[in-house]
Formats: sequence, structure tokens, C-alpha cells
Amino acid sequence: MELNSKRYMYVRSLLLLGIFIVLHYLYKWFPNIIFSLFSPINESVFQHFKNAFYSYIILTLIEYFIFRKQIQDKNKFFFSHMLSAIIISWFIFILFLTLAMFYGERYFIVEIIYAQIVVYITAILVSIFEQEFKNLEFSKRFKVLIIVLSIYLVVEFTVFTFKLPWHDVFADPYLQP
Repeated sequence: MELNSKRYMYVRSLLLLGIFIVLHYLYKWFPNIIFSLFSPINESVFQHFKNAFYSYIILTLIEYFIFRKQIQDKNKFFFSHMLSAIIISWFIFILFLTLAMFYGERYFIVEIIYAQIVVYITAILVSIFEQEFKNLEFSKRFKVLIIVLSIYLVVEFTVFTFKLPWHDVFADPYLQP
């Protein structure tokens, strides 16, 4: 299978969904400081952002090791994947809110099934964006920005794992009255 094929796009989306699910429960299964760094510690929106980011990083590493001989421009591969890791959380956020737009009631099982569908569709959409990103000529300034934003996200995810601020994006919806 080829890295840039349409068929692989659907397979990689399933792979990302699998990674996302494993990371989602990893800390619950094995609560320790190491897993808390890249696995959600609660059901807040922010923790799901963290999950999406690290799931994409793991997917990128898997793809690199499997397809490294097919990758013609490792620089474009790296920066297009990092840019995708930065934006994936926003895609999930945008699509997840669709359910609330049309279906106001909250039913746990509906939400869980819908969340899996959203992650899969998001992975497809991000794959499409990523293919376009690979066609870009990344300037030095843009590369620095991608690196800085990636590092900044890692720092935020780490700090806010251990020190939750008061903002509602950090609130666990299942603990709310």
C-alpha cells in the first residue's frame, strides 16, 4: 500500500481512531505520571485536544517507520504532519459540535458512537489537508512557527495535566451538576 493512496487514507483514519481510543483509556487503565502526559486524565474538551494531538504524533511516527523508503521529501513529510497535528483538535471540536446543533439531548451511548465517527471523519479530512500541505513550500519562518506551536502545545498539555485552570474547556462534563 502506498502512503499517499486514497485507500491508505481510509486505513490510516481507522489506525488513528484506534490510537485515539487506546490513548483515551490508557491513563484510566494504568494511572501513572508517564501515561498522564499524553493520555487524557478526564473527559474535558482540552484533554481530548491533547489526545488528538498525541494520537497524530504517534500515527506520524508509525507512518515514518513503515513508509520511510517511500518518503521522498522527509522535510515536507515532517512539517505537513506537524501542521496536521496542530489543527486536528480544531477539526474534532468543529465536527463534534454538530451533534449539539441538531440533537440537544445528551445520551451517553449516542455521544460515544458519534465521537468515534467524528474522529474517523476528522482523520479523513486532515489527511486531505495534509496531502495539500505536502505540496507547500515551507518557508523557514513557517517551519519555525510550526515547531514553536508544536512545542507550545506540548508545554500546555503537560502543564494543564497537572494544574487545571478554571476555564470551562478544562471541566469534566460528567462531573458537572
